[in-house]
This record gives sequence, structure tokens and C-alpha cells, in this order.
Amino acid sequence: MAQLMAAPALTFQLSFSGQKECNKVIRKQAADGSLEQALLTYIDMQEIGFFADNYTFPVLLKAAAKLRDCGLGYALHCQTVKTGFSSHAFVQTALVNLYGSYGELDNACRVFDSIALKDEIAWNSMLDTYASSGEVPMAAEFFNSMEIKDVASLNIMISGYGSIGHVASARALFDKAPVRDLTSWNSMIFAYTKINDMVEARKLFDSMQERNVITWNSVIAGYVSSQLYSEAVSLFFDMRADDIKPDHLTVSGVLSACSHLGALETGMEVHTYVLNRGMSSSFHVTSSLIGMYANCGCIWSALQVFYKSDVKDIYCWSSMISGLGLHGYGHAALELFDQMTEKGSILPDDITFIAVLSACSHSGLVKQGLELFDKMEADFGLTPKSEHYGCMVDLLARAGLLDQALHLLKTMPFEPGETALGALLSACVTHQDLETGNEVLKLMHSTRGEMSDGEFMMLANLYAACGRWDEADRWRSMMNNAGMVKTAGFSVVEVDGKMYKFLAGDREVQSP
Repeated sequence: MAQLMAAPALTFQLSFSGQKECNKVIRKQAADGSLEQALLTYIDMQEIGFFADNYTFPVLLKAAAKLRDCGLGYALHCQTVKTGFSSHAFVQTALVNLYGSYGELDNACRVFDSIALKDEIAWNSMLDTYASSGEVPMAAEFFNSMEIKDVASLNIMISGYGSIGHVASARALFDKAPVRDLTSWNSMIFAYTKINDMVEARKLFDSMQERNVITWNSVIAGYVSSQLYSEAVSLFFDMRADDIKPDHLTVSGVLSACSHLGALETGMEVHTYVLNRGMSSSFHVTSSLIGMYANCGCIWSALQVFYKSDVKDIYCWSSMISGLGLHGYGHAALELFDQMTEKGSILPDDITFIAVLSACSHSGLVKQGLELFDKMEADFGLTPKSEHYGCMVDLLARAGLLDQALHLLKTMPFEPGETALGALLSACVTHQDLETGNEVLKLMHSTRGEMSDGEFMMLANLYAACGRWDEADRWRSMMNNAGMVKTAGFSVVEVDGKMYKFLAGDREVQSP
């Protein structure tokens, strides 16, 4: 609580109000998402002699839970004890939720056990604490012991099972339920999308008599996650035809699908919809628009979206840096990164560094990439992850510094991933470096023990590039004997808003 400072002007206004009015202000601010301001108002309220009650404390505790501020939560709990409201049912339930959001199951259990008369809300709060903390087996045990259950209890368990991929258990509960509401259906659909079973998810979706925007968003997001991008785009237009108003999550999902498909026409149509509906102020939508235009080859349109946006969050900056790097504008990406960090209000995160390191890699900016990699921890307190090491391996490999790339692969504090190994092996083919290629092969065997069709082909090409034709034939034979077939490349074109896929030699096109 000490980190929040009161606002003098608001204190002056509150001094002319009663306690009920102060409580209304706090509830209004919390409902509008101004959580920190609601807590500041509470501080002002105390300074003029008013105190929270059994209606105010639940709102404040919920705000502290959403802010993930343990210090605030503990301080508020102490104040409920001091003011005599810690034994009130509303406050106790809010405390259970608070400690559940912190992952402190023991404290949540202690509060729950202290509740004299437990209603459905109290039981469900404790159940949700178990499920949302990943303790689904404990949640199931608790669910079976519950004295009071309702449809909310069922929904919590379906979501809990879905979150850990136990779809069969979720479906068993769903099918046996005497009463199901819209949340039950949405939770079950989400469980299927979580394991990329879009056939079952779509069956449930089609059998529903009532759907809301969450239903549509779950299926669209599931299609994108399962790389069924055309289906995601098609469902978006079905949604509009059904007169369901898409929100920022819907738009972000369909723009992601357009980005992967290279569907510029459709992406521009979605952009027009965004402008007409006044949704361009959403960070999520702005970031998705930048990514869509960049991936569809329109970097200047991406820049227009970026610079026309009044407020930019870290995802907008990262998307723009990534787009510039993808198009080979490495120096521009570095300048944008410097602009972002110079402002000081937005600090780079892991995704930003992946974007800027990739930009250096695509433009051959070895020195700058090495400097940025060193700055991650020294200047920004970010410990490099395997993805960042992968970017550095790619940077060094593309520049022909294969020895340094191999050394980094062997000394990095993670097992080399498929992307990093593939980047170095590809560079070995380009530079006809058989010795380093064999070292990469050893790393592949030691870390994974198996190889993909693309890696088989790269090794065959490496030996062929070095004039070792017998060895190249041997690797191709090994691939054939293993029953592996090289994944065929294909092209996708957009005609009148529809996507068509074709392979070399195809006489007919098909939907991707």
C-alpha cells in the first residue's frame, strides 16, 4: 500500500461525500479497470475518516488479486482483521480468491476452513483456486466432496481438465451434467481446441443453439493454433453473417490467419472493418495489423499503421521491429529499437529481442547483434532464452562464422533446438563445410536421436556440394528406407478473397 500515493484533488472531492458515495466511486473505478486508482481512492477515503466495509473490501481484494500485488493483498487482509470484517462471508470469499490468484493454496485453504456457513460461491471459489493453480487432481477430489454444487462448479472442472489436456474427463462431466449453460459449452470447446482437436470442437460448435462472441473466438483461435488458417477466415465471415459483433480478440485472430496465408485482400477488408467499427485503438488489433501487412509484403502499410497509432504498447513496437527485419531493413529495425528504449516508458521484453536479433541476422549485422545480445542481461535484466541463442547461431551462421556458431551451440545453457541446428546445417551446405556439418550431425543424434525429412535432405545436399556423391546417395537411401517422404512445397494465391493452394505440376487448385 505504501507504493501508492494519494491524489490531493480527489481527497478534496471525497471530503464532501459520505461513506456510501466513496464506496460507489471505488466500485465504479474497479469496474472500469482503473484498479490502481480504486486503491488510491481507498487511501484518500481513510485520510478523511471513512473506512471500508463488507461491500468495499471484496472490491479492493479483487483489485489486488488482478494486480498480482502480494504486498497490497496482505495489507488489505490485515485491515479486514483490524476493522472486524475478516469474518464476513463476502470478504472471506474474496480472500480465498486473492490467495488463489497468488498461488498460495495453504492460505486459501485456511481462509476457506474458517468460513462458518459456506455457500455455493465459497465452495466454487475454493474449487477454482485448486483448478486455476494447476492442481486439477486436488480440484477433482474437492469437487467430489463438495456439499453444494451448481453449474458453475461443473464449468470450473471442465475448464480445469481442459487446461491440462484431459479432454476425456472433461467430456464425461459435460455429458453427465443435468444442467449445462453457455459457459459449459464454451469450456468444452476450449478443451478441444487446447489439444488441436478441431473436428470435435467444430461438432460441438455446430450443435449449439446459442453462441456468444467467446464461442466464436474460441473456434477461430483454435483454427489458427491448428494452422487451419482458411477455416479461421471463413468462420470470421460466418460470424459477421450471423450478426455477431466481433471484438478485438476476434479481429486479432483472423488477422493472424491472414498473415500466415499471405491473404492481403482479406486482411485489408478486415482493416476496413476495424476502422469502421472504431477498433483501431486496441493494442492487440494494431499489433496484428502491423504483423499482417509485414508478412503480406506491404511493409509501408505496416509503417503507416504503426505511426498512425496514438498509443503503442510493447507488442506494437516488437511487431514493427520484426516486420522491418523480415524485409531486410536491419538498420531501420535497430533505429526503431533505439527509439523505443530511449523513451524509457516501454522496456523491451523477450519477444522484442527475438525480433531485433532476427533483424540483425537477416541483414548481416553481426557486430550490432553481438552487442545487443550482451545488453540483454547487462542493461535490461533479461536472461537470454533458447530462442535468443538460436537467433545468435543463425546470425553467426549466415555471416559464415561457422566455428563461432558451433561453439555457441555447444556452450549454450540449453539443449540446441531444431531451429538452431537447422540454421547451422543449412549454412554448412552454403559454405561447403563438411567438418562442421558432421559436428552438427553428432549434436542432432545426442540431443534428439532422430532427424526430420528436411535435415536428411540437407545432409545429402551437403555431401553432394562437397563432391561426396556416394555419401549423398546413402543419406537419400536412408531417408527412403525409413519411409520418409520430403514434404512438398506449395504456393498459395488469393483470388477474390479466396485462397487456393497448388503444387508444381498440379492441373487443379485446391483450398489450403
